[in-house]
Amino acid sequence: MQPRPTAPSASGYRYEWLLFADWCAAADLAPLPASPVTLAEFLGDNPASDSVQIRRVSAINRGHLDADHPPPGRATSLRLALDSARAGRTRRRARQYMALAAALPTEGSAAALFGRRDAVLLMLSGAGLSHQAIAALDRKDISADGDSVWIGGAHRIRINADEASGSSPVEMWERWRIVVQFSDRYPSTALLVTHLQANTFPDMTGFPDWPGPVALPIDRWGHLPFPATAMTAAAIGAVLDAHRTGIPPQHVPPRRHSPRSRECEDMNPSATAPEQISAPLSAEYYSVGVDARRRAHTALADVPDLVDDVEDRIEVLLQRTLDLLGDDTEL
Repeated sequence: MQPRPTAPSASGYRYEWLLFADWCAAADLAPLPASPVTLAEFLGDNPASDSVQIRRVSAINRGHLDADHPPPGRATSLRLALDSARAGRTRRRARQYMALAAALPTEGSAAALFGRRDAVLLMLSGAGLSHQAIAALDRKDISADGDSVWIGGAHRIRINADEASGSSPVEMWERWRIVVQFSDRYPSTALLVTHLQANTFPDMTGFPDWPGPVALPIDRWGHLPFPATAMTAAAIGAVLDAHRTGIPPQHVPPRRHSPRSRECEDMNPSATAPEQISAPLSAEYYSVGVDARRRAHTALADVPDLVDDVEDRIEVLLQRTLDLLGDDTEL
């Protein structure tokens, strides 16, 4: 527990300062020096009228000035803290999403079609675009600029390469752009998957890039919509949530039985698959495993949301305190 510091020199602030010091002691936080976030949390936990809150900020600022510390309740300090919180959150989310995107398949199977698209969705969301903004984004708004991806239009955002994860936003975008460019001209799922499995797309450098949505829905067979239609914001959110919680959707197309294979089975009924020999398992073997997996998922699924909720609350408190003070720097 932090020791209670002395009250500010202005005797009229004694009550407000002691209230702040007691709150810090209960929260195991240092009242001197206090950060703008600590000040904002204190005001959020002790609601009062605007005039009372402003007086409390003045008392806390006075206590810091008396101790030769920068006051946390100045508009500039709060604005810098708010910008820093938002920027730090965006950077953390960008690193997390780029790492998830870099781990997705890009060739060798039909699942690579989903992997290429989902990597771009993760990259755009990590850059700060909302689900609605991603749904409305046009391919003409995205371009490669050296090692970076430039999102123009109303966004004007640059996505740089992440050295920590080794991911390249340009490569992620180009892999998906080639898919949609090929699909625009050759709307054949079988042909697309053939090129995708071996990553043998033809050179389309001279082909113009047609406008169209970036986020395209893909059905269980791997079909892209023709003509191209965008995913809904809700569908984009569902895909991102699945990757973020560590349970990405499994894209396994239904098995297709050709008429010839059924005919062969009818002609040779004795040709059966060899019997699988396995160790005897108890009746509860699978149910126990499924229950354990479900409990783990339930316990951990809310962790990212809890972190986001805490960061959201800090941003709200900082913004509320900044709105309370306005541009007054004399407190």
